[in-house]
Amino acid sequence: MTKALRSGPRPLADGRQPVAVCAPAQAVGDRVCAALDAAGHVVAARGGGVEEVLSACEGSRPACVVVAGRRPDDATVATLRRIRSELAGVAAVLVCESASAAEVRRRVQLGIDGVVLIEQVEAALGLVVATVCAGQVSVPRERRSDIGSPVLTHREKQILRLVINGLTNGQIAARLYLAESTVKSHLTSAFGKLGVSTRSEATSLILDPDRGRGLGIVGLRSALPRTRV
Repeated sequence: MTKALRSGPRPLADGRQPVAVCAPAQAVGDRVCAALDAAGHVVAARGGGVEEVLSACEGSRPACVVVAGRRPDDATVATLRRIRSELAGVAAVLVCESASAAEVRRRVQLGIDGVVLIEQVEAALGLVVATVCAGQVSVPRERRSDIGSPVLTHREKQILRLVINGLTNGQIAARLYLAESTVKSHLTSAFGKLGVSTRSEATSLILDPDRGRGLGIVGLRSALPRTRV
């Protein structure tokens, strides 16, 4: 197992930031590194995978890590989080081809500091790296309204509350006097808004004291109909 690197970023008196780049696709990695170089940052380490990047850091900690992938999916985020666990305190930026509202929201909630679309790399990446290194969060302009708590309907909240209490779709349908297909439809909509794909992921998100705040699910006081006898 790689030992955590605890030394701080190398000081750069002119404000440039040392950056580690993890990009499995060489063409994308070349593009990311060129954008960082054009912005005046220093690519301190580069690799196609976690171990390669950590080895390239040679015991020092960059100010920021940039991880590139097609989408900000769980695998890409897992790579970034693993690198961050080894490089304690490093800022984190995701570069991806596209990202839905739910994906951007969830990644920011998980602690990612910046998201840059690949089509905007040349214009935005250097600025985003400087921004996250200054302790700010940065997302594409068209996604700025998406990083707050998702807006769930009252029925979606009711159903999610029953999900975290362990009820099956059939039991929820009986409790709320709904067709089971209706319950499934509401869950599909709610999962999409939350950026999750399973009941366990939804439960973990809702019950998390930080990420679940503002969803209005835990502690919902509205009366729920009793199952028909």
